[in-house]
Amino acid sequence: MKNPDYDSLISPSRRNLMKFAGVGALGAATASLVACSESASAAGTTAAATTPAIDPNALAIMSANENPYGPSPMAIEAMSKELNNLNRYAYPLTQAFAAKIAEREGVAVEQVLVTNGSSPILAAFSDYVNVKGGEIVTSAITYEGVPRVAEQAGTKVVYMPLTQDLGYDLEAISAAIGPNTGAVYICNPNNPTGRTIEPAKLKAFIEDASNKVPVFIDEAYMDMADDFPAGVMTEFVAAGKPVIVARTFSKIYAMAGQRLGYGIMPADMAMAMRKTGRLSSVNHLGLVAGMASLDDTVYFDDMRLKMIKGREKLIAMANDLGRPYAANPQGNFIYMDLGMNNQEFADKMLEKGVKVVGSRWSEKPEWTRICVGLDHEIEKCHAAAKQILTAI
Repeated sequence: MKNPDYDSLISPSRRNLMKFAGVGALGAATASLVACSESASAAGTTAAATTPAIDPNALAIMSANENPYGPSPMAIEAMSKELNNLNRYAYPLTQAFAAKIAEREGVAVEQVLVTNGSSPILAAFSDYVNVKGGEIVTSAITYEGVPRVAEQAGTKVVYMPLTQDLGYDLEAISAAIGPNTGAVYICNPNNPTGRTIEPAKLKAFIEDASNKVPVFIDEAYMDMADDFPAGVMTEFVAAGKPVIVARTFSKIYAMAGQRLGYGIMPADMAMAMRKTGRLSSVNHLGLVAGMASLDDTVYFDDMRLKMIKGREKLIAMANDLGRPYAANPQGNFIYMDLGMNNQEFADKMLEKGVKVVGSRWSEKPEWTRICVGLDHEIEKCHAAAKQILTAI
């Protein structure tokens, strides 16, 4: 099936929006829950959202890679209309959502695997590789979803070192693919470093590697990258390659608490993953919110700008603190050298009302990931870090 131009994927036709996710006016109670989105309405696409009240004493959560600005007003409205139907299983909605994704991505509906966030896809893929046999080749200092589950199941994971500038070493990963390799996992942009792979280089890598083994591309943060949509790798799935691309609504669409994600892959692989038993039915409101979010293109563009501005503030913070960080971050976070133990730093930051990642990536015990927050949270984080780091 032909893969359509991605500009059309960002702005899909509204004709496929499921009737279950109807859009109307927000009620006053629902409107109070909407986080800040300052876009004006555009041809009825979205409504202005209210800014949440700022509590300077509240814990500033800078550790979870969430979207602090809140979901699409259209998503909130759609969920509010669906509350009376929560007694029903979400199978029809799941099918409608899969069909919508298939049209957007230019693949068959049988190639779409819909899950509660993208984590179940990572776990199911790990199980799939374990059953098929073979090692997983990936990079050191990357998202643990695939490696962690694989190792728990007894699958060997081969970690290739990052480059000196904390980027993926694709040449080393390619060289590590051998007769014992079962799959390759790439997170792009990488979590926690935020580094991306130049699209042409990644395409050349996938073209070569997928002739040998399945290649999993985790695109949880690609929507926020400067390379979007050039960095999207769905063309390989549409072309019939053994490539898996995973997406989540937990990041740019601000649905971390609603749990919705999907993967596109060969149909036989999707069917095999469904049989693992890890994939429960998807939550009802998440599907409703997801379909509405996909149609809210004003919100999407607004969130891209907010995330970019947020990470620019984090970069400015690191520069002011005089701390090195992984260059050119492209997610909603930075990866920063603290000059002190990261767990000690996290403990001290928590005392000052800021939550950051502690000892999560053991390869660099003095580095931590700091995520985008609301402006006042970033300011609070900056002030706390300045006090702590100037004292060492």
